[in-house]
Amino acid sequence: MIEIRGNDGHMAGEKLIRFYRTKLSNYNLIYYFMMQHIVGFCLTMVLCLAFPIAFGLAYGINGLWMGIAIYAVLLILFYYVLIVRKARKVLWKRYRIRDFQKLQLLKLCLLRNYLARNGFQSPEELAVLQQMIEEDTTSFTKIVTIKNTAILLVVLLFAALGAVFILEANPEGHRIFLAVLLAILVVVSAVVLRGISYVVSHVVDAKKRNKRALVRDIKELRASYVAQQNTEYQPYREMELVIQNNDILREIIGEKAFF
Repeated sequence: MIEIRGNDGHMAGEKLIRFYRTKLSNYNLIYYFMMQHIVGFCLTMVLCLAFPIAFGLAYGINGLWMGIAIYAVLLILFYYVLIVRKARKVLWKRYRIRDFQKLQLLKLCLLRNYLARNGFQSPEELAVLQQMIEEDTTSFTKIVTIKNTAILLVVLLFAALGAVFILEANPEGHRIFLAVLLAILVVVSAVVLRGISYVVSHVVDAKKRNKRALVRDIKELRASYVAQQNTEYQPYREMELVIQNNDILREIIGEKAFF
């Protein structure tokens, strides 16, 4: 049984998460090979902004809505032609797989081989690794709780100050109006603060999301090992052949050990 503790465990976890985030990302496996199409799509959609602008100037507000509708249709069309179709071609040309579901299976197989190369090739050993990573995510849960509590306190403080102002208002009719206005402002403030918090969290907590995704995949790999021990189920047989016949994928597995 492999044991990784203390600072060594933390550093190993950081290296594994970095490998997971970079080497097994969609960018590294697909989008890197189609950057010209992505840039072309972005430039095309910028040029297509001429439609809502032109229709708005020519026909007013009704024309603007028509231009926006045309822009939305073009967005879907060009996204499918320039991004989705190209991504499928990349999948087939480089990995001989035809759909995005098998891409996830390929990622799991790459992770499985990489972890096995580093000594984690049984449900028990993967459980040790999972526990090590989950220990680092405990502090994240506490931070989220503190952040949500802070938002609640700000909203309650705002409501309390508003209530004091309402009690000082005269006559009685003004109090009712101010109470309704305060309720609306409190709700809007809560939504806005929550939205800002979500945007900031999405940017700042990307690493935490990668940790959660890695833990999820490790759990799936543990389940696959258990299934293999008890049955003849071989979920990664096809992907193993794909990896064996692809130099790029073999290089990913051959990356430097994470501990």
